This record gives sequence, C-alpha cells and structure tokens, in this order.
Amino acid sequence: MLEETGLQAKRVGASSYDVMFTSDLREWAVNIRLNESWVMLRTFVMVLPAGAPRRLALLEAALQANASLSLAKFSTTEDRSLVIDLEYRDEHLNAETLRSLVGLVVRVGDENYPKLFRIATGDVALEALESAFKKPTNESDPV
Repeated sequence: MLEETGLQAKRVGASSYDVMFTSDLREWAVNIRLNESWVMLRTFVMVLPAGAPRRLALLEAALQANASLSLAKFSTTEDRSLVIDLEYRDEHLNAETLRSLVGLVVRVGDENYPKLFRIATGDVALEALESAFKKPTNESDPV
C-alpha cells in the first residue's frame, strides 16, 4: 500500500517504515507501524526540557493543542521525548487515506512546532515581538 501512496518509505523493521518530509521549519521522519488491525504513525517533535518549569509549560501547550486536534495527538515517550501519534483502523485504510494521515501528522507538527520550540528553549522575546505587531480586534471594525 505504501508504494501506491507515492511516498518514499524506508523499511526499518518487520512491519515498520519511515517516511521523510522536509518542511520550511525542519525535517520530519514519520514512522508507520502495522500492529494487528491498526496502523500507527509517530513522529519525533523534540526532547522534553530538563528543567521542570519549561517541561511543564511545554506539556501544557501540547495538551492545549490536543484539545483542538481530532486524530493526531501529542504524547510523551519513556525516553522523555515529545512525539505526535496517530492511530487508525486498518480496515478503513487505503493508499489515499494513508497519504492524508501522514500529511496530517506533518501538518500538526509544522503548525505547532514554533510555539513549542519557543517554550522549550525559553525564548519569549519572539512572542513579545509577535504580540506587539498583532492588531487588536475591534468589534466595531467592518469585516
């Protein structure tokens, strides 16, 4: 089925494949695993910060992002990494759906990575600059 998607996949295990994507921000490696009747996609986002305040702030931001997501979700691993996970029943899977699911994982990463990176590194200067240039909304302004 991976061949039908047109994605360049590299086999990394018996039922595990990596698909690489390069976006404007970074390179994403989406791992696709087959397990009984599920297909599972995972991509590494970043290592959790060592300091508790930054780590907790990062996890809070990831949970807030999860609230607006339906299929792909941020989670943590035993090795203290932040990842994006997606699970999908293989009975509903075809090449087009698989391609869309992989694209969704990458899109979720691209949309959330800048904010999560700033939180993880403690770089709030950029957030202050961005908020200074945001035009406040006025309810009386015409749309």
